[in-house]
Amino acid sequence: MRCLVFLSFVLILSGCNHSTEKDLPRGLVKDSIIPRSEMISILVDVHILEADLQIQRNKNMDPVVLGAYYYKKLFSRYKMTGRRFKMNLAWYETDPENLRKMYEEVVSRLDTLEKKTLNSKENRVIL
Repeated sequence: MRCLVFLSFVLILSGCNHSTEKDLPRGLVKDSIIPRSEMISILVDVHILEADLQIQRNKNMDPVVLGAYYYKKLFSRYKMTGRRFKMNLAWYETDPENLRKMYEEVVSRLDTLEKKTLNSKENRVIL
């Protein structure tokens, strides 16, 4: 009887695992999942990149050419492809609560960067 209860418990727990192979988007294997902490860093950089693209659009720069260049540099920095990023983002989106928590960290980091930037501008002496 104990064996049956234990086996049932193990089966229930194994069914709760989020990152099973069948849950992964087509073409994404478990070894190519971007770790959560790195994905947060990438998302911070993506949002900075997108903000800069918006500024450049306002200066009449070609956003398509510039965006392609920026993303190529970003993906090169993280040694990944755009396809891998999109597939990982799709995988993280399957767990909205986790993604929400990740974005709380993204926003926190962006706020910190903004404060550092503002403080450094305030501390400059104009001659």
